Amino acid sequence: MGVVISVINNKGGTGKTTTSLNLGAAFAEKGHNVLLIDLDSQCNLSTSIGISDSPLHVGNLLLGEKSIDEVIIQKDKIHVIASTDTLLDYEQRINNEPGREYILNEALLAIKEKYDFIVMDCAPSLGTLSLNSLVAADFYIVPMQAENFAFIGLDKILQISEKVKKRMNPKLELVGILFLKLSGKTRFSQAIISNLNNNGELKNKVFKTRIRQDIALMEASAFGKTIFEYSKSGRGAFDYRKLAEEVILKIKEAKAPLL
Repeated sequence: MGVVISVINNKGGTGKTTTSLNLGAAFAEKGHNVLLIDLDSQCNLSTSIGISDSPLHVGNLLLGEKSIDEVIIQKDKIHVIASTDTLLDYEQRINNEPGREYILNEALLAIKEKYDFIVMDCAPSLGTLSLNSLVAADFYIVPMQAENFAFIGLDKILQISEKVKKRMNPKLELVGILFLKLSGKTRFSQAIISNLNNNGELKNKVFKTRIRQDIALMEASAFGKTIFEYSKSGRGAFDYRKLAEEVILKIKEAKAPLL
């Protein structure tokens, strides 16, 4: 049964979509079966992999209008459940459903055995869809930048995730905090990273891999491609390959199923 990973941060612009897309692509490059799920009404993950205005999307799935097999789209080696720009309307309707936080988890049960990794890209909020992601996940990743206000939202995510673990999903674990868009070893960025590494509870939860600044990562998504399709020998592709290796290692250490 596949490992389900939520990529989550309630602050915008932290690299959630870039990480969801290219981590999933790195898994696929290693020969794993991968499903990506776009849970953001901005549809950035969907468009970044070349899907726009899909008539079948995650909103249909969550409201039971379509089965999960019907909403899965194949893009080369990766499968995708796209989002829709009307997803917030679907979220409002989901809020009226009993057990609304468990809907995605129930839907994934039907196809988990088909995939090695299921990676979910969350919206910059901690609403119903993000909670669905945490309830369905085995692990979660928090991407952030080493810049001013970088810690905004981190404590909130950790608190909410701990409550989800206690009340709804006892298997949920933080696989790591990921730093992105590092442009160099500036004093400020190193101070932020050092602060987390010296934190008693989080020092072993910061990825050694850093995603460096790379214009190709932005260009790739603009052309609807993964970094491996756009610039497979560049620094962005190198960094996401290293991240995939580190994630797999951490999951093996946690004794996740099938790895």
